[in-house]
Amino acid sequence: GEEGETRTLMLSLKLMADIGLVGLPNAGKSTFIRSVTRSRAKVGGYPFTTLVPNLGVAMLGDREVVIADIPGLVEGAHEGHGLGDRFLKHLERTRVLIHLISLGPDALDPVEAYETINTELMAHSSMLGSLPQVVVLNKTDLIDDDYELVLWREAFADRGVVPLDGSGLTGTNVRDVVAAAVRLLDAVAPDVLIEESDQEPEPWSPI
Repeated sequence: GEEGETRTLMLSLKLMADIGLVGLPNAGKSTFIRSVTRSRAKVGGYPFTTLVPNLGVAMLGDREVVIADIPGLVEGAHEGHGLGDRFLKHLERTRVLIHLISLGPDALDPVEAYETINTELMAHSSMLGSLPQVVVLNKTDLIDDDYELVLWREAFADRGVVPLDGSGLTGTNVRDVVAAAVRLLDAVAPDVLIEESDQEPEPWSPI
């Protein structure tokens, strides 16, 4: 017989989901996905509770949407800092992002947190940076004065962002957040998934 061919392949597995949850560590992503799906994602009051991506299916009427909970991102994630680019790649197979921002007392300034995450998304790829987002001021159960929420809304409005607010822990407004993400999902053309490479990704099949 003839001599066969040998080659070394490096394969990259990417989760497929309609909606991706993003945010800094301890932004409340795991609590959120548990509140809207049957996911049993680990929850804890410390950073990097989530070490692997979690998937859950949310029902909105008779509509099913797959949501991916991605481990928290930190500054420099696109260079591998924190849990880094190993998980950013999973967001490449989503079409809409829910960007959770903690209002907890120990959290980073919400506007700074918003800008940090978006900087990392854009640094990883322009495609990720351009995905539509539902921005959510999360953990409203931890603020003492509603006026604080008003001030943060105004701060985001100055940047052209109209955030929603809610609490994954109490379930406040979580269904409204998913509904807003589904509206964006329906408005997104399939070609947003075209990646910056010579290879075309597999076509998406609607759920």
